[in-house]
Amino acid sequence: MAPLLPLRSTTFSLDVSSLAVFLGADAALAVMMLPHLHSQRKWWGWYNCPGSYQIAKRYGELARFRFWSALFGSAKVPAELALELSSAAGSTFTAAWSSIAVSPTSHLAAMLLQECRDLTATVVAGRQTAPVDVTIADLRREPSPLEYPRVPSTYSRWMAACPIAATLSASIACAINRDFSCAAMILVGAICHGLACLVMGNARFVYRHDTPSEHAPTLAHGWLESQNSRSIVILRGSDRAVAPVLRGRFSLQFQSSQEHCLVTFCSILLGAQFLLQLLFVPQGTRFGQIMFICSLIISWLYHQHILAHSKADVLQRITKEDVLGGPTLRKLRFGSRTTAAVFVLLVLRPEIRDMRTCLASLLPSDTLVWQSWRDAVVSRLESGKPLWFEGCDGEWRRMKGLSSGDDNMLLDTLLGDASTAYIAFAEHLAKT
Repeated sequence: MAPLLPLRSTTFSLDVSSLAVFLGADAALAVMMLPHLHSQRKWWGWYNCPGSYQIAKRYGELARFRFWSALFGSAKVPAELALELSSAAGSTFTAAWSSIAVSPTSHLAAMLLQECRDLTATVVAGRQTAPVDVTIADLRREPSPLEYPRVPSTYSRWMAACPIAATLSASIACAINRDFSCAAMILVGAICHGLACLVMGNARFVYRHDTPSEHAPTLAHGWLESQNSRSIVILRGSDRAVAPVLRGRFSLQFQSSQEHCLVTFCSILLGAQFLLQLLFVPQGTRFGQIMFICSLIISWLYHQHILAHSKADVLQRITKEDVLGGPTLRKLRFGSRTTAAVFVLLVLRPEIRDMRTCLASLLPSDTLVWQSWRDAVVSRLESGKPLWFEGCDGEWRRMKGLSSGDDNMLLDTLLGDASTAYIAFAEHLAKT
């Protein structure tokens, strides 16, 4: 008696071709571009992977031969591949001396902001509204325009055993159940993805940044602010130490034309994989199609694990230790943005040329009360006096046009915030 094949008598049909093309394509592409971040993970790519068309398209754009790149709608032949980083965008850097705002900044700046968010903060007593974290980063290392960072080992390469085992199990199960079409397509996907990872893993992981012009305004010393305005990082260091944070980038660099030829070969191979799976998987049994989908889902889950954990951790470690040389980081948490803004100016006071412009960039409010407060704070900052405001009495306020009780109460609150910032500066940073 012939063995009963599972799901042989079912009548539904699965359209797995669309899943093979689109399921997890972005995650698969991002992970394939990051083999260096997991040490020897390039040897662990032998599993059936979703998104073969998108990966083939990306490889085609990297190919040395222009006719193959044009096939995918791109005539550009890049010499390097920028890493597929998914970090927060929109952070802004303001230089203390020139008051120039640089936006958007690089991914290194985003990773430094994330590193500072993870630090434990010293809470500063004072008025509490919307807390703002201020981190002081002393940058001493001046990275070269081109460097080859060390890549630490991670546990993620062992996690690749899960999709590999799932791929082999799915292929064997299909073969046992006489679905050789799906079994072969699962193995084809594993072989093509493994070769593509191996080729991309031979590219060199590099850090580079554009060298600032000698006549460009200096970027030495300044502050980096997150998009939500809840985190400020003060960067203290020379122009050559600060500029790489703003302009630096990681990439995978190909060494020779032979490697570009291998990329072209992988692009053709992945394109052929897409066509073969598109044609033959629908010809398989229901059981084989389910096994094919299961292998893709497990691979997708593995990719999500890498992108959610290992990638960010390793990149942050490389940025902090190798590129920036392990900067000293100190973090304070203030109860209001007003206090945090004054503290930033106190830390950078020796480097600031236009104190009023810098304060206005941090606190752009321009009402009469804020203008009066800004005049009082700036005059003391520029003269180097302590931020005590005994002279801001009734006569001074009448000269400023402050007559209502609400305006005077708000001014008292803002002056108290400035004094709180001065006390925090005297306690934590006055001698540094």
